[in-house]
Amino acid sequence: MAFDKLANFFGMNDEEDDYTVAEQPENPNKEVRKNNVVSINSPQPRTSQRSEIKVIEPRRYADAKEIAKDLLNNRAVLVNLKNVSEEQMRRITDFLTGTVFAINGDIRRVDDHVFLYTPTNFEIDNGTDNFTE
Repeated sequence: MAFDKLANFFGMNDEEDDYTVAEQPENPNKEVRKNNVVSINSPQPRTSQRSEIKVIEPRRYADAKEIAKDLLNNRAVLVNLKNVSEEQMRRITDFLTGTVFAINGDIRRVDDHVFLYTPTNFEIDNGTDNFTE
């Protein structure tokens, strides 16, 4: 009894199945096209888009969650880890590395305890290509 209700809910019932045939367009030569797909992360025009880099000095591991939220909201974050222990530094770095990987972002080491975490819409230029030795 309960299985029958569950099977009906998921459409697995062996009884009569109702099939509907989609109607063909009146003019087969005329191409009907609907574009219902919209990108959630579509880039905004450069004139109205303002990029930010947030500077954060976390004091505990729980601060990594707030940094991850900024990355998920397409904000770059410069993180100074000088105020945390070595173990907390590793844990925060591991957490943020996973976040950056998930959003297809980038990480750059700026100094011993300073890292730049960027979402996918940022491009980091090292400046090394512009100079000759």
